[in-house]
Amino acid sequence: MATVKENKETITRSRLVGLKDICIAAVTTNDEDVYAADVPVRLAKAIAATVKDTFSVEYTYSDDEVEDTVETYEKTEIELEVNRLTPGDYALLFDTLYKYGFLAKAEGDKAKEVALGFRAKQGNGKYEFSWYYCGKAEHPDVTYETVKDKKTAQTIKITFTFYARKKEDTIEGEKKKLYALIVDESNLLEEHTTAKEAIAAWFSEVQEYKEVPKAAGETGR
Repeated sequence: MATVKENKETITRSRLVGLKDICIAAVTTNDEDVYAADVPVRLAKAIAATVKDTFSVEYTYSDDEVEDTVETYEKTEIELEVNRLTPGDYALLFDTLYKYGFLAKAEGDKAKEVALGFRAKQGNGKYEFSWYYCGKAEHPDVTYETVKDKKTAQTIKITFTFYARKKEDTIEGEKKKLYALIVDESNLLEEHTTAKEAIAAWFSEVQEYKEVPKAAGETGR
């Protein structure tokens, strides 16, 4: 029997076993020239997260068969389950006034544009790190329940919709509008120096893709 070849880019496949450090950074500039965000702050303690990327696919036909397909990124939906949102968290995510101890909800409280970061632990003890650049949260439902024979601890589920940022980057000679940046610590090679630097400072700022500087005389990738 022939041996199945592994993807040459894969070092190890370690299952995800945890989730922590959910952080939010307010997006301050998102235009064709500049993307900028504030220093990240913790949102809440993580319980679970579901990430769904949505692409639309257009088919072109000729000679009674599919000639080509065109895929277009539309959005990413992330549902977070967290322990609780404080009044300060609401003010971080929405145009909701929080002052003098009062959380004053009003009809014009729109969602703010934010970046979302977190890390997921793997079975080998290393992490997968994520940043999603531009998105807005939906106002969450809150469940209150009376105390019964056993107390039921409530959690909060909040859904974000993320989209590509307006700034266009040139990466490996191609124009790209990024919507997320992910680093799998388990699959870093020795030469992946910029990714290692990024995860060392992952939550100090929203991270950017950085190419590894080429050595003198080196050409290509």
